[in-house]
Amino acid sequence: MSDKKDAVNIGVTLSTQLIAVALAMIAVLATFAAYTIDKKTVDGWYFFTIGCAFFSFVISIMKGGKGIDKARKSGFNSNWNLDDTKSSFNLQALFCLIGVFLFIGSIFFGKNKDDEFKLQIINHQKKIIQLEITDSLSKLEQVKLNNRIDSLQKIYSKKPKSKTYKRVKKCCETIIIKNIGKDTIYKQ
Repeated sequence: MSDKKDAVNIGVTLSTQLIAVALAMIAVLATFAAYTIDKKTVDGWYFFTIGCAFFSFVISIMKGGKGIDKARKSGFNSNWNLDDTKSSFNLQALFCLIGVFLFIGSIFFGKNKDDEFKLQIINHQKKIIQLEITDSLSKLEQVKLNNRIDSLQKIYSKKPKSKTYKRVKKCCETIIIKNIGKDTIYKQ
């Protein structure tokens, strides 16, 4: 009878240790969840997984308590039987293990917020480069137009001043270039 009592006590001791592990894992789970929600972009699957892990630990604690209670009641009647507590302790260990695997699986959910920020920076840099290219092309067109104006002025400065010359001169003095949706006026 002493051997049966010792065997049941070992089962109860293992159960209390698994209860301590489950409680510690709930604390780790809560800490990690707070960190993850702050530092990562997560979706509904993360919350589902972390919630299932939490409930697995809670069920594990409940099954361990139920097994300990059965062992206590059986021991009070001097009936030290391992079969009474075996199913509860097995379910306790199983749910604790499921909770650990779900917790480990939840680590891989989510995307770092830093990655999104870096991606936004890269997109803004691309837009800046595109605007610089557009600006340099506009400046090149402006230089070409200024050169053309200079060449037209040289041509007409040699000719006698007529009505046509005055019209061309007036036209060359104010040129409107449409650039990126805005009218820019360049005066000579």
